[in-house]
Amino acid sequence: SRGIGGGPEVLSGLRLRHGVAAKVSSLGACDFIVSNRMAVERQTLSEISSSTNHGRLVARIQSLQSCFDRVCLIVEKDRTKPGEVWRPPQRSRYYDSTLAALIRAGVRLLFSDGADDTAALLAELARVEQRKNYAITVPTEVKGHRQQCLQFYLTIPGVSYVTALNMCQRFSSVWHVANSSVDALVSGACVSQQKAEEIYRCLRYTYDPHMLPNRPASSAKKRSLSATPRDSR
Repeated sequence: SRGIGGGPEVLSGLRLRHGVAAKVSSLGACDFIVSNRMAVERQTLSEISSSTNHGRLVARIQSLQSCFDRVCLIVEKDRTKPGEVWRPPQRSRYYDSTLAALIRAGVRLLFSDGADDTAALLAELARVEQRKNYAITVPTEVKGHRQQCLQFYLTIPGVSYVTALNMCQRFSSVWHVANSSVDALVSGACVSQQKAEEIYRCLRYTYDPHMLPNRPASSAKKRSLSATPRDSR
């Protein structure tokens, strides 16, 4: 996760205080994945209060919602230096409207006092998702040829890292995935019916050959000459 570099305390808290089997992976699109359907973004209070971060926040949330059925945003209090008194950013109309827009978009908002609190929130989210049978149950390490399969699955629009991981571990090959029914994708990739239908349509998209780049005339001429049978006389 991109959040690990700035939050080793969160990772250690998950492992040591809450007994969570946290794994470090290059997720790209989000900070944390707590289940097959939920991603968690972590932002500081000053980040979400700044209008200069508006475009990045919107793009981030849209990207997450294209891959996950549930998106949660943890707003964490800014870290202070030893001996420094924390002063919250001045509340503004921009901050209030941003929170309102996130709620309308279906994003779950949680507020944290720091890294330890964030770890506790993540652990609780993972436990709730586990009780609802959305826990990540496949091995998180991908070896051998499955690494290439993983990278291919990640190129499919709307496929998250955990979905690609499920496809790697639950299907024997890319051919198996490409020829699976929607119901098989729901079960194997651990996704919703809607997401499975999106993947199904993408894998069966019929391209227009006229959209391909034109071949150079010389190459086409060479191929046509080589394909012409010789005179038998």
